[in-house]
Amino acid sequence: MKLNHVGLNVQSEREVVDFYQNILGFHAEYQFELPAEMCDNIFGVNKQLKVYSYKRDDIFLELFVYPVKPLKGFSHICLELEDRESIATKCEQSRYQVIRIKRVDRPDILFVKDKAGNIFELKNES
Repeated sequence: MKLNHVGLNVQSEREVVDFYQNILGFHAEYQFELPAEMCDNIFGVNKQLKVYSYKRDDIFLELFVYPVKPLKGFSHICLELEDRESIATKCEQSRYQVIRIKRVDRPDILFVKDKAGNIFELKNES
């Protein structure tokens, strides 16, 4: 089994470029419209949505543009990166939330959030 893609809610098309492309380094693969009837049948939202498919390395994301923030939860995506600190710096400079938990004798735990509240754990590549 392998991960095919992760679907996330984003609140605006600008977020797709600002966070996913400019900060995390994903690039656009394609875009499509999810018809309202299909969206209602799958997700219980009777509204046509724009969906962006983005890729970086072997990671695929489907970004659903919907202006409502998701409910609180524990969902997150963990990304292994060569240099997670550069991503954290870009987030801080672009006013995205960075959560850093200091630990003794181990690397900090590092999370960043996009404006829709999606959470990303950043780890250095092993």
